[in-house]
Amino acid sequence: MGVPDRLRLGSHTLLGTTQTRVGRVLAIVLGGAVLQVLSQTVLARSLPKEEVGLISLILGALPLLSTLSLAGQDAATVRLLSRVDPGRYDVPGYTRRVLALVVPLGVAIALIYGGYYALSGLALLTAIVLVTSQNAVQVITSVLRAAHRYELAIAGTRLPAIGVAILLIVLLSIGRLSLASAFGALMLAYGGVAVLLATRRGGGAGETPVPASVMREGFFLLGLGLSYSIMVSVDKLIIGKLLPYTDLAVYATIFAIMKGFDFLFHSITYVLMPRVNAMKSVSVGRLNAPIAGLAAIVFALYLVFGDEVVHLLYRGLYDQGTYLILPFALSGVIKLFYSVPSSVIGGRLPRSALKQFLWFNTAGIVVNVVLNLVLIRSHGLLGAAVATAIAWGLRLAGGYIVMAANRTHLEAPREPFGV
Repeated sequence: MGVPDRLRLGSHTLLGTTQTRVGRVLAIVLGGAVLQVLSQTVLARSLPKEEVGLISLILGALPLLSTLSLAGQDAATVRLLSRVDPGRYDVPGYTRRVLALVVPLGVAIALIYGGYYALSGLALLTAIVLVTSQNAVQVITSVLRAAHRYELAIAGTRLPAIGVAILLIVLLSIGRLSLASAFGALMLAYGGVAVLLATRRGGGAGETPVPASVMREGFFLLGLGLSYSIMVSVDKLIIGKLLPYTDLAVYATIFAIMKGFDFLFHSITYVLMPRVNAMKSVSVGRLNAPIAGLAAIVFALYLVFGDEVVHLLYRGLYDQGTYLILPFALSGVIKLFYSVPSSVIGGRLPRSALKQFLWFNTAGIVVNVVLNLVLIRSHGLLGAAVATAIAWGLRLAGGYIVMAANRTHLEAPREPFGV
C-alpha cells in the first residue's frame, strides 16, 4: 500500500510548498534557540559557576540520552504514518505502546548517566524527568510530523524551552532564583509540556493495529540517529583529551557561531523526511537545487562577516580562532546536502537501504575518529576541523551510493513497511 491519494502529488508541486514549510519550521527553531540563549544568560548572571555547570551538565547530555532511550521509535513513527492513511491504524494504541517502551528506557538511561557523574537528589531527579519528558514529547509530536503538520509538531518540541525561559525570568524578578528553583523550573516546563501533549487527542483511531515490525525498524533508525550525534561531538571529545581545555574553548566557541548550518539542516530534514513519501517520484536534482542556493548564500555570509561577528560577540577574546570558520563552513555546506539522502533513505527507501546506510555511517564514524587522532596531533584545531569536513564528505558520498543502489524506489509506490 502506498501513500494516500490525497497526499500523492507531483514532486514539483510539493517542492513549491516544501520550501515554505521549511522556512516556517526554521523560524520556530530559531525562536527556540533564542530562548535557550536567554535561559542560559539568566542562569549565568544569577548563579555561581559551579551550579551553572551542574545544570549545563544535565542539559548538555539531554539530546544524546533522549536519542539513546527513544530507540529510533520517533523516526519509525514518522516513516510509517507519512506513507499510509493513518485513519486505518490504531495510532493512539500504538503511541501508548511506544511510550511504554521509551519512558522506562529513559529512566534507566538517566540513572546510568547519573551514576557515572555521581548525581544525586534533586539533580538526579531532574535528569530523569527531563529525559522521560523529552521522550514523550518526541513520540507524540512525531505523529503530528507524520501528518505533515510540521509547524505544530516543531512548536511542541520547543515548548519546554519557552516554559523554562518564562519560569526563570519570573523567578529572577521575584528574587527566588536558586539552584533548587532552577531545577524545579526545568522539571515543571518539560514535564508540563509532556503531560499537555499526552492529554491531547489526535492521530488515527482505526481498528488495524500497527505491526510490531515498525518498532523493530526503529532500531535501525536509532543507529542512524546515534551516528549523527557522535559525528557532531567526537572532535570535541578528542580535543579535550589531546589538547588543553583552552584550545577546546576556542574550538567550541567558534563552532557555536557556525550553528546556523545545523539549524538549517534540522529544519530541512524535519520537513523533508515525511514529505518525500507524499511525492509520486523523488527528483534528487530538484531537491538539491534550492539547497545549493541556500548553501551558497550562508557560506558567503559566514566568510564575509564571520570574523566581525566573532569579534563583536566575544569582545576580541576568541579572534585567534577565526581561521576555523572556513573548514567549519565547508562541513556545514556538506551537511546541508546530506539532508537529502538522510531524508530520502530514512523516510522512503526500504529497510535494506537503512541497513546499507547504517554501515556507511558507521564507517564514517571510524574514519572521523582516526582522522581526528592523526590530524589533531599534527595540525591542532585545524586538523580537527578538516577531519570533520572529510568525514561528512564520506558520509554524503555513502548516502548517494545507497540512493543509487535503490533508485527504483524513488519512483515505485512505497510499501507501508520496509523489507
